[in-house]
Amino acid sequence: MNILLITDLEGVPGVTDIDFADTENEKYQKAKLYLTECINKTGDFCLKYGAEKVYFFDGHGGPKMNNVIDEITDSRLIKTDADGWQNLAKEGKIDACIELGSHARAGTVGGFLDHTMSSKAIFTHRINGEEQSELSLHALFLGEFDIPTVCCIGDKAACDQAKEYISGIVCAPIKTATQRNTCTDEKNPYDIIECAVKEALSSINKIKPIKAKKPIKVEVTYYRTDMCEGALVGKTDTERVDARTLRKVSRTIEKFSDLNI
Repeated sequence: MNILLITDLEGVPGVTDIDFADTENEKYQKAKLYLTECINKTGDFCLKYGAEKVYFFDGHGGPKMNNVIDEITDSRLIKTDADGWQNLAKEGKIDACIELGSHARAGTVGGFLDHTMSSKAIFTHRINGEEQSELSLHALFLGEFDIPTVCCIGDKAACDQAKEYISGIVCAPIKTATQRNTCTDEKNPYDIIECAVKEALSSINKIKPIKAKKPIKVEVTYYRTDMCEGALVGKTDTERVDARTLRKVSRTIEKFSDLNI
């Protein structure tokens, strides 16, 4: 059994306000430590409860950022990149995915640092008319290759939302927003994570992959008109619906970008 951890920064223990996500703030270095510790402990739980290999993808901030402290990462865990995790899925080398450090989609009341793909540009992201989160977008891509997303670890709003998308998903709500930019951690977050990982790995055959009905209509609404105009540059497969919204239609899901604009 091989497990993929898709990680994000906002939903791990210790990251309790927006300053931790600011690379120019001194708190960001602590956030990197917290994320690395959480990957190590979650990966260890996966191995403890039956995983043979654990891959992890650092999904925060785009491919140019490295939010993980490589020197203290558990050597048993295998780091992969944006192309790597997709290829692992296509090659049948992943049995299930755990979303680690999740946050809710853009516009979620009670979500800690809620956003979808870009907190600076994207207002809503829809697939076939339904608003998506980053978790659901990952799950739809993995579902194309019959890989279930079995666990969501993150803030309470993210966990509640994950259940909207995936029936039976196991959740570990380890923090709760006090307002959009601040939250409080649960007292024993790693006990919650361990219980969730144990249950999720024992439930892999019960949790079904989610799939997008084809053709796939992708619609992204940006915060401002100029952001929409900028995103349209060079795209021949995309139409402008209104001042702030772009649309494209994908017939297949061959890469994660097929679900994005």
